[in-house]
Amino acid sequence: PFAPVTLRTKAGEAYVSWRAEDLEAGRHMTMCYEVTPEMRSLCPAVVHVDGTARPQVVDERDGLYFQVLEAYFEESGVHTLINTSFNLHEDPIVCTPADAVSAFEGGACDVLAAYPFLVTACTAIP
Repeated sequence: PFAPVTLRTKAGEAYVSWRAEDLEAGRHMTMCYEVTPEMRSLCPAVVHVDGTARPQVVDERDGLYFQVLEAYFEESGVHTLINTSFNLHEDPIVCTPADAVSAFEGGACDVLAAYPFLVTACTAIP
């Protein structure tokens, strides 16, 4: 299933009963929360059938991951993105650059960003 990654500063708007003390557990996706009606409307793909989600909550300690989400929020007003594992069906999660290239070649994603590279599929033009 898909999971949300949410800015810490907006977690209270997204999850019922979110508390600042939950941040460490939230950083590691170890707790489920009932989602607020606003969150259900904003990001329906991350809401389980029982109305809950298992979020990853990020803040400044999460470096580039946080910066990307914060920039997306500033541009769009949306504080949450979909967070899912990077692997092909029934393969282990990507752990190395070679794993990432293999998953990319197998169709796991359309674009592979591996600093300092940005790889896209080339399409032959007839």
